[in-house]
Amino acid sequence: MHADLELLQRHFAQGLIEPGLMDEALTTFKGDPDLNRERFALYRGNIVAIWQQTLANAYPVLQRLLGADFFNDLARIYGQTMPSLSGNLTELGAALPDFIGSLENCRAYPYLSDVASLEWRVHQAYYAEHSTAITLAELATFPPEQLGELQCRLQPDCALFESPWSVAAIWSAHQNEPVVFPDNLAEQTYCLIWRQPWQTRWDVQVSPLSCASYVALTALQNGQSLGAAIEMAVQEDPEFAVQTALADWFSRQLFVSASLT
Repeated sequence: MHADLELLQRHFAQGLIEPGLMDEALTTFKGDPDLNRERFALYRGNIVAIWQQTLANAYPVLQRLLGADFFNDLARIYGQTMPSLSGNLTELGAALPDFIGSLENCRAYPYLSDVASLEWRVHQAYYAEHSTAITLAELATFPPEQLGELQCRLQPDCALFESPWSVAAIWSAHQNEPVVFPDNLAEQTYCLIWRQPWQTRWDVQVSPLSCASYVALTALQNGQSLGAAIEMAVQEDPEFAVQTALADWFSRQLFVSASLT
């Protein structure tokens, strides 16, 4: 009995995802075959609509770049090709950036995959935990000679992203009306994805970074000490303003803890 139910469920799921397999799934159902076919089509339509709406929620900028019709077709093909492995709909679009990069009809717009990658990080930041942040005043409680040895752990809702395309500018342009597209699409971008907890816990921001700041924050995210991270930033840019950078990072409440290595 268990095996029969499992087989029925498998045929039903496959028939929903692949229209060509619907006839095989219908053989397991009683009643009028034509009516069953209509009901099956309703189920499939609902699933496709869920794919489209879920991906539109996660990728609003990408939807506008592609247009609603193309985006809906993309969502349908993506849902059929990349079935979700999670019961959480917020995780449905995780593979979409790579999927777009594999599509022949998107090759003329090579920045689309990176825009999608940035949007996915924004989407993840929206749902991520935000902890109480450590302040500069708390940092000052450590002896000055030990500051360089500190490990500063970034907030769970912080992410760093780099791209050879102007993805941060493209994202920012679509947050306002009218949309003013950047003049230069092929421009190296470093950016920080973070939340503004003092306004609303859902206010995700994308802020451009200098290469040196990106290098330093990436080093901290990877467990390097504050001194090592700053040294790497200075190597990247000898004029890197350490005090300004620290003030900026702590004003954005980027760190949840600081501890000696």
